[in-house]
Amino acid sequence: MTAPVDWTKHGWGIRVANAHELFRLISHIALLEQSRIYAWRGQRDATWQFDSSLYRKLEQGDGMVTESRLREAERSTLEAARDWGLGRDLGNSATDMHMLAVLQHHGVPTRLFDVTANPMTALYFAIQHDRPDESGVTKKADGALFGIDVTDTEWYETFQHRGTRTYEESKRPLTAPWERALATSEDDKSFFRAFPALPDERMKAQEGFFLGSAVPTDHVAEGVRGLNPTSKLAPGGARLRKLLEQDKPGRGRPARVPFIAIVIPREVKEKVRNPLKRTYNRRPRVMFPDVDGFRKALAADQLD
Repeated sequence: MTAPVDWTKHGWGIRVANAHELFRLISHIALLEQSRIYAWRGQRDATWQFDSSLYRKLEQGDGMVTESRLREAERSTLEAARDWGLGRDLGNSATDMHMLAVLQHHGVPTRLFDVTANPMTALYFAIQHDRPDESGVTKKADGALFGIDVTDTEWYETFQHRGTRTYEESKRPLTAPWERALATSEDDKSFFRAFPALPDERMKAQEGFFLGSAVPTDHVAEGVRGLNPTSKLAPGGARLRKLLEQDKPGRGRPARVPFIAIVIPREVKEKVRNPLKRTYNRRPRVMFPDVDGFRKALAADQLD
């Protein structure tokens, strides 16, 4: 099991004191520089690493996670999925990228990170009720809301509806686009965005997309694994706290924030749940407008 993360200790995070600070910080990040684009992700336990499900799975198995090991596991999963018959109805549209996005969306471990364009959606996941662990113990946990600057990253649709393809993509339409995205990521030491070309109702409701990356040789931000959201050193808590100030950007305040973890105390999570549901309409029937969402809400008595 990986060691818990303290985002404020590592200089990539800030702990808010109340709901007013939380919403102010979200708006200040969005308005810090209006040309920037952010992806958002929420985790109900702030001590968890920021990593992908496949990265965690491989680490639990053999320790060191490399691009070659991750790629081998990825190919094995894709082969099994296609043998099962998944993607058969899509023909050449069932690219590796599209298949991995669908699999990730349904809980299969992949290298992709689920994110959203809407911070209120990510906040919904960050303030979820605590669940019992394998031993039946329920840990009262702080939540975490992550903001990732994706402005300068490559973006791809999970398959092309139309348009020109490279020679390799014409020759190997299922595998070449994903391999090209990974090769570019590795060469440029960057990550990328992947947008579902056929989003289902849940993806539409959550305004979701994915982040992907070749596994970096060295990780820059402590607690973040599987991609590097920045090439810069951590700004530190003092500079991040300047983001809470009402005045215009000035001395000591970061000009831009490539990555931030907003730690939400458990008591603040409780106070935000009703406003998020009543005012921002972030509730189960909106977030999960499908049969599986209804099943889970019915079991949890969350149909309102």
